[in-house]
Amino acid sequence: MILFNNYRYAFVYLLVFLPTLLLAGFPKVGTTAAPFLKIGVGARAVALGGNFTALANDVTALYWNPAGITSVPTLAFAATHTTWFANITHDAVQLVVPIGNNSSFGIDFIYLSSGDIEQTTIEEQEGNGIFYNATDLALGLAYAQKLTDRFSVGVKAKFIRQTIYNEEATSIAFDFGTMYQTGFYGLRIGMNMANFGGSMTMTGDDLLILNEDPISGEPVETNLKTESWPLPIIFRLGLAMDLIGVGQKSLMQNEYHRITISLDGVHPNDNYEIFGGGVEYMWNDFFALRLGYQYTQEVQNFSFGGGLQFKLSGIDFTIDYAYASFGDLDAVQRFSAGLSL
Repeated sequence: MILFNNYRYAFVYLLVFLPTLLLAGFPKVGTTAAPFLKIGVGARAVALGGNFTALANDVTALYWNPAGITSVPTLAFAATHTTWFANITHDAVQLVVPIGNNSSFGIDFIYLSSGDIEQTTIEEQEGNGIFYNATDLALGLAYAQKLTDRFSVGVKAKFIRQTIYNEEATSIAFDFGTMYQTGFYGLRIGMNMANFGGSMTMTGDDLLILNEDPISGEPVETNLKTESWPLPIIFRLGLAMDLIGVGQKSLMQNEYHRITISLDGVHPNDNYEIFGGGVEYMWNDFFALRLGYQYTQEVQNFSFGGGLQFKLSGIDFTIDYAYASFGDLDAVQRFSAGLSL
C-alpha cells in the first residue's frame, strides 16, 4: 500500500509540474503589458540583486513582499530615483504606517516616463516640432497582519495605467505575500506573487479613423482594434539569514558587525526563471555594503551598493545607492532616501 501511494503521489506531481518544466525553457518575452512593474524599487534591494523576498523589512517591502511591512516598527517614508535605459526615468515613493503592534498599512506610487519624444511623419521624418511622451504609473494600497509572532501575511491592491500620446490602458492587480520566521538562527522564508490581475488594452482617439462609405459616400467612423495583453505575473520564493549579528537569532554573535545573506528564486510568466543571491554587511548599524547576483539562461547580472543610516533630531534617516549591470546593456544606477519617526 505504501508503494502504491508513492507511485500515486509521483503521478500527481508529474501531472501538476510537468507542463511547467516543459515550458520553462521557452521564454515569452514581450507578451505581457506594463513591463515597468518588473523594475525593482529601492537601492538597498537592488544592490542585493533583487534577492529581497525573505529579507524585506523596510518600506520597499511594499514592492518585494507586502507581508514584510509588519517588520517596520514606526511610520516610515522612502523615495527612489532610477535613471533607466535611453534616459527613461523611474521613480517611486512609499509610506508605511504601523497600526498597533501586529498590523501595518502602506501606500506606494511608482511612475515611469520616457521624457519628450518628437513626433515624425512621412513628410517630416526629422520631426515636426510636436512632442509627446509615454508614461506608466502604479498606485498601490497594502495591508499586512502578523498572524503569530513568526508568521505574517500581506496583500496589496494597485491601479495600473499606461499612456502613449493620446492612448491609454488601465487595469487592477494584486500582490500577495507571506513571511515566516523559523526561529532557527534567524532564518526567514518569504513568498510573493505579484501583479495578479486583469489584462490591458490600449484605447484612445488616435485609434478612431474615418472611412468613406463606398455606397453613400458618407464618412464612417471606425475603431482600430488593439490586442489585449496580460500583466507580468511574478512568483518569488526567498530565504534570508543573519550569519553574524547581535543577539541569539544570529548564527554568530557580534556587537558591531552584521552579515546577512539572501537567496531568491523567481518565476515570471514571460521569461526564464531567475536565481540569485545577495550579501549585506552592516557596521555598527551605520554603514552598509551590499553585493548581489542574478542568473538566468540568457544573461548574468551583478550589482553592488552601499548605504548610511543615522539619527538626527530623533528621526532615523537612510541613504542608499545601487549599481546594477545588465550584460551588454548600460548599467543602471539607483538612489534612495528614507526616514522613519
